[in-house]
Amino acid sequence: MNAIRLVWPWARPYWHLAAAGSLASILSVVINLTIPLLTSRIIDNGISENDSSFVLNTALLMIGLIIFGMAASAAASLFGVRFAFHTITDLRRDLYSHVQHLSFGNLDRLTSGEILTRLTSDITKVTTLLSIGVSFVVQIPVSFIGALVAIVLIDASLVPIVFVMVPVIALLVWYVIARSNVLYDAVQGRLDRLNTVLQENIQGTEVIKAFVRQDHEVARFDTAATELADDATTVNQLIAALFPSLILLSSFGIAAVLWIGGGNVIDGNLSEGDLVAFIQFMAFVAMPMMFFAFLQPLLSAAGASMKRIAEVTDQRADVAVAEDGIDLGTNDRALDIEFRNVSFHYRAETPLDHCVLRNINLTIPGGTTVAILGATGSGKSTLVNLIPRFYEASHGFVQVGGIDVRQLNKSSLRSNIGIALQEPYLFSGTVADNLRFGRPSATDPDIVDAAKAAQAHDFILAMDQGYEAVIEQGGANLSGGQRQRLAIARTLVVDPKVLIFDDSTSAVDLETEAKIQEVFDSLDDVTVILVAQRISTALGADVIVLLEDGEIAAQGTHEHLLASSPIYQEIYRSQLGEPAL
Repeated sequence: MNAIRLVWPWARPYWHLAAAGSLASILSVVINLTIPLLTSRIIDNGISENDSSFVLNTALLMIGLIIFGMAASAAASLFGVRFAFHTITDLRRDLYSHVQHLSFGNLDRLTSGEILTRLTSDITKVTTLLSIGVSFVVQIPVSFIGALVAIVLIDASLVPIVFVMVPVIALLVWYVIARSNVLYDAVQGRLDRLNTVLQENIQGTEVIKAFVRQDHEVARFDTAATELADDATTVNQLIAALFPSLILLSSFGIAAVLWIGGGNVIDGNLSEGDLVAFIQFMAFVAMPMMFFAFLQPLLSAAGASMKRIAEVTDQRADVAVAEDGIDLGTNDRALDIEFRNVSFHYRAETPLDHCVLRNINLTIPGGTTVAILGATGSGKSTLVNLIPRFYEASHGFVQVGGIDVRQLNKSSLRSNIGIALQEPYLFSGTVADNLRFGRPSATDPDIVDAAKAAQAHDFILAMDQGYEAVIEQGGANLSGGQRQRLAIARTLVVDPKVLIFDDSTSAVDLETEAKIQEVFDSLDDVTVILVAQRISTALGADVIVLLEDGEIAAQGTHEHLLASSPIYQEIYRSQLGEPAL
């Protein structure tokens, strides 16, 4: 019921399919309940009276009803399948869309393996529940209640046998459900872990081979697979033991009915036909609970899966979307950027003096080139990630174009900002498709000009099919420097008013980097932010901001910092030799 409650918002538009399936299922159950009554009539009025004509006619009626009941059952299944797949298609689409709109902070708390499991395995389990649930959700109670009424009407003296058998079966089923619900949660958690290990191994295969860690990774995967198998075995053993137990209890009940009911037949208080019908109706009483026991693994798995899906869909993005946000529109001028008393932490409970960024006050005039320089972990990437609101400033605020980013339309803000990351991701497809990723309407001359500016044009032409050459997922068939240059070109194609290059030339040789820097310097009406560890990247910037431990240690021109900042002097000395003062 909890799973149905959680999935109902997506199922509501297709309630008519569920209703049609339920009606067909009820019709099937009603027909099935008439079969024991006809069986009783054949025995008492046909066989006992040696009336072959009555036997034949009633048997033909039974065959017709059975065929009609099968058709109704098939219709119920058909409606159930259509209901399930319409619902799940909407759920899968909304879940994927929701993940796409989560902030970096949300995604930091969800591994890719967890997201993948929820979009595949968990969705599949909920689909199975919905497709068969339409048939059984009404079939089980209707069959159970109808059969109980029938056995009371046939012989009330035999009812205590049923009333002893049913609670025992119900308690057994309840215990298995309660126990397996916990186990299915554990199984899905183990599956998350297995998917995460598998994905890490596939993506990190080069590192694994380079450090000769194949055996270690095989052992790590084997541990995850074994833990999954152990938990899955435990829950399946529990289910496997349930069915023989139910059959044994039902057999005891039938034996008791034959013993007591047989005496009633001998005494003339019960006909042979009614005794046979009573036993058949007993099966209808036990059958729903057996069906429920059969469905129970699916119910438990679907309940656990839907709860895990809801953990994602219920997450609200850490970066709130401003209602009626201001639209930056298309700007002909470069946008200025300002940080006012900005501090940032990844966890809400982090004290201010342990924040990743602390008391950042920085003004970047529109059209200037600013380099953010600092050691690894100094907060450079975090700082620039606050500009497009990948993360929200914990204290203070960031302005773009003189407007607080929290008041801006998020899409409008990001469409004016182009970002090239140190570890660029390329999608499977052609070179041209990847270059047009941020601006699908870009013309061939647009992407060629951007590729030339990023010093990528020559190696693209050297590839078979040039700009139509196929790139493998993640750019696996390209070098690190080639991936970075394509990422820079992809950013330039967007033609934004703010360009952020987050150490995006780290895999490029110095000569190529110098040529790319010349392009940056020639850009008009564009604010350029260069995040760098190599001082050579920052030399041509209008202003260099030196970060240390999340704070601005110094800022100014290269000449100013070389003359006034010991930290900058040390960086220069370590990378380029003794400075000429």
